[in-house]
Amino acid sequence: MAHEKIRYSNGCSPLERDSTGNKYYFDSDIQTKPSGQATVALGSTTVAYSSSTAISDSATQVATGQDFVFIKNTGATDVIITFDNSNYLLTLSQDESFASEIASTADVRVKTSSGTSTIETLTGT
Repeated sequence: MAHEKIRYSNGCSPLERDSTGNKYYFDSDIQTKPSGQATVALGSTTVAYSSSTAISDSATQVATGQDFVFIKNTGATDVIITFDNSNYLLTLSQDESFASEIASTADVRVKTSSGTSTIETLTGT
């Protein structure tokens, strides 16, 4: 039985806020953009993709028992993400995304603070 793999890249551009708090600019202390690549070997060939999932201020479960999760906010309202169904630690604004290998015990849920949005997801086991 062939095992599937997901290869993904992450990167970020650290920003600093000016003294007025009105403008952001690239962080002067970091000379290169942190980035990396990873390959997630999936235990089975179970991959699920959703191009448009509606999100509201009630938590929507995206992944549980998965090895990999990708979430992209395709709506105009910020979405917040939890990995333990209680602490919402990650915010994605419009067109921002998150991808990572995760523990199979993670309970990934997404919601908005208020209003509605949409997300694109890809999960793999």
